[in-house]
Amino acid sequence: MAQSLIIIGTGGNALDILDVAEAINRVGHAWDVVGFLDDSRAVGSQYEGYQILGGLRDCGRYPEAFFVNAIGSDKSYRKRPDIIAHTKLAPKQFATLIHPLTAVSSRATLGTGVCVNAGVVIGGGVRVGAHVWLGANSVVGTSTVIEDYTMISARVVLSGFVRVGSVAYLGAGACVRQRVTIGERALVGLGGVVIADVAPGTTVVGNPARVLVRLPRQGKSGDTPAPRSGLLDPATPPPEPASGDE
Repeated sequence: MAQSLIIIGTGGNALDILDVAEAINRVGHAWDVVGFLDDSRAVGSQYEGYQILGGLRDCGRYPEAFFVNAIGSDKSYRKRPDIIAHTKLAPKQFATLIHPLTAVSSRATLGTGVCVNAGVVIGGGVRVGAHVWLGANSVVGTSTVIEDYTMISARVVLSGFVRVGSVAYLGAGACVRQRVTIGERALVGLGGVVIADVAPGTTVVGNPARVLVRLPRQGKSGDTPAPRSGLLDPATPPPEPASGDE
């Protein structure tokens, strides 16, 4: 019997989730997409042929349904924990969606609310936290850890033993060297090549990746994390990185 699925948010990621759900259903009917929740759209309106059921405050009206979050981009990814908290849903109410055209090791573990798009490869010993997004054709190498709420865009390559902190964002085509750590709330720009650790809250871009922005530490205005070895502040900052997701 198919389970009811409600998608939180509309936009590019929501379309990808629809594609994943439809692909899963082609090999065995598992998901019945009920509709979307989106605060910015009128209740009862249509999106891609499905109904807008309400906003985030309405999650509790569907106690038997499963949910998955589609909200997140290079501009909004840091809001993902707040979005999930605002739903007031139990972890067991979030679906983990894995496209049939993936290679996921039986020795990998995935948390709740994860979406794995087509072509993703996940190696043995990998640990993926809750509400992680894995974009199409990304590769997650052996024993890599990806913490909660992080977004991995299309064609990202994480070599073995990488650690990506919570609420981070890796733009499309980014590559991370083995045993490198990406700090929480950090952003790696489109096509970035990361060969050394990235401090929490830092934006890096380029090949090799260099620091573009460092966020102030919480509660310490003007105090920013020091760049790690190999990530140098350029004399002339590079242009704003392009989005890896819509």
